[in-house]
Amino acid sequence: MAPLSAGRALSLRATLLAVALAAGVYAAALPLYLYFRVSRPALALGAATETITMAGENLARRDSALDQVLDIVRVLGRRASRPADSLALVRRLLTIGQTPMELAANAPIPEALRAQLVRVDGAMGRTGSALADFVSGIERGRRADATARLRTVEDLAKAVDDRMADAGRVARAYLLERQRVLQAAASEVRRDTVLWVVVGVLWIPLLVLVLRRRLSQPLHALETGLARVADGDLTVAVPTLGADEIGRLAEHFNMMTRVLRDRAEEQGRFAAAGELLAGVGHEVNNPLMAIAAHAENRLADAGLQGEQRSEMAQILRQARRATKLLRGLLRFVRATEREVTRVNLNDVVRGALDLVSFRFGVDEIVAGGRLDPNLPAVEGDAIKLEQVVVNLLFNAIDALRAVKPPRQLTVDTWVADRRVSVAVADNGKGVAPEIATRLFRPFATTKGRRGTGLGLYISRQIAREAGGELALVPSSGTGARFVLSLPVAEAAVAAPAAPAAPAAPAAPAAPPPSPRATAAEARPGGAPRAVPSLRGVRVLIVDDEEPVRRPMMRYLTRKGAQVDMASDGMEALTVLRERSADVILADLRMPRMGGIELFAQLEEERPELAARVLFLSGDISQLAEPGNTPVPRERVLVKPVELAELERRILEFVSAAGGGRGG
Repeated sequence: MAPLSAGRALSLRATLLAVALAAGVYAAALPLYLYFRVSRPALALGAATETITMAGENLARRDSALDQVLDIVRVLGRRASRPADSLALVRRLLTIGQTPMELAANAPIPEALRAQLVRVDGAMGRTGSALADFVSGIERGRRADATARLRTVEDLAKAVDDRMADAGRVARAYLLERQRVLQAAASEVRRDTVLWVVVGVLWIPLLVLVLRRRLSQPLHALETGLARVADGDLTVAVPTLGADEIGRLAEHFNMMTRVLRDRAEEQGRFAAAGELLAGVGHEVNNPLMAIAAHAENRLADAGLQGEQRSEMAQILRQARRATKLLRGLLRFVRATEREVTRVNLNDVVRGALDLVSFRFGVDEIVAGGRLDPNLPAVEGDAIKLEQVVVNLLFNAIDALRAVKPPRQLTVDTWVADRRVSVAVADNGKGVAPEIATRLFRPFATTKGRRGTGLGLYISRQIAREAGGELALVPSSGTGARFVLSLPVAEAAVAAPAAPAAPAAPAAPAAPPPSPRATAAEARPGGAPRAVPSLRGVRVLIVDDEEPVRRPMMRYLTRKGAQVDMASDGMEALTVLRERSADVILADLRMPRMGGIELFAQLEEERPELAARVLFLSGDISQLAEPGNTPVPRERVLVKPVELAELERRILEFVSAAGGGRGG
């Protein structure tokens, strides 16, 4: 799939910004419209009303004061006396009546009303002046002139009332006109508001459609894809519905699932190969045991001399070497339940080198280094730590194959600052700086399809689980140098060091009590009598492979044992019905009836014989998993077992069981 171009479509960020901007404009437009369409006329009406009201109150107060003065002077005109208090009141009222009206030039009123108010103000001024002259004439005693002036004052007062009435009519007409304008604006606003809301409601489905197509549907597809991947479906592909951020996210998701699918297919092939190796391991171990046992029997023959003895010894060494390599490989084919123990990293390194040593000769690699002999133990899982070192060794070998000889690989161990370290270095091309920054990330690989991209990532996780670290450190020369460092184990931990490669199981613990064991415990001291040899010990070998049974029979017979053989559990039961046995060597896996089924039947029918069973198994991977075998693990011998070791185990087993002979 070609990468999507971000410029071919509006990005999701721009889409959301446009939606938010449109919503903001829609929400702000109505208040702005209301302000300019209704608020301004309403404010103008309010300002005009306030101005007219203030002017009307001023004129009414002055008119009232002048009317009171007129009433007083009428009374004074009929009296001969001039009371001082009345004249003082008249002067105060005249001061009020003659105060001019203050009307700003920019007052929000029409010119016609302004002209009416000015005329009223002028008429009041003249009336006040006439009343003042009348009062002055009375004070000077000129009543005749005052009486004549009274008629003039009354005419002026009537003119004031007329002009007041005219101004009131003009003011009311103006206010009513402003009110009608405001009502018309309010009606228009109601209509426009309803229309605006309807437009918004009609736009909502379009907005929902856009958001659903650009946001909801892609996110739902991603969520569904993630859920299917979580359920294990790596074939899911999310449609890329656009070239925006979610479209690119869907493309990256599809790329991730493709990588995971490829890795899962590789892991599936590895798992299938592991299962095949585990199954084949059992079949290979049987021939290896037959080869080794025949070689041991031949070497025990004093008549074998010279070149034949040397060749037979070489056959035995190579069989044991093949056994060691096979056991090492089988440790990697199954994910087993491990336990943390005290581990010597030198043993881990040796086990890892044994696994990869076959590559050194083929690829012309010279391996070297120094292992500190005084290395303290660390706490960790020996198998997992060996997996880390094996991965580092294989990475170094792959890097060395890209350069011409001489090819050098070194492994060193040391302890410093309470930390034990293992360094794996090579003289290859090294790691490029741009690759080094992502080297420990999942699926980061420089090997193309040959690599899973998980080796170093998992190795670092294993190191960190053990409290340590795995890092790429600068190298003094060419090539790469990886260092695994782990803290020194606490002295209080008393667990034994775990070997890097599992060997044959240790000496078995005492089996369940048997009649012989009970008899042994009855002896003075309660200790079982040691059996110095196999002379007289009855042994039943149950194995479907004659090349495995026969060399064991020959060896044990030569050591003095009385040996019977059976090809499966059914035949073994037939033999046991005729004669008993002190030790039963039974292979776990056989046709018709295997060792597990034989043991179960003996436990049910003849428990005294079930206590005498030792098991043989070539399936190392099965035995590596705790609880995977329904038989006592301490009684299991791992094929191919050396005949001398087999003799020792039988002697220990018989001694623990009481040392008697079968009857």
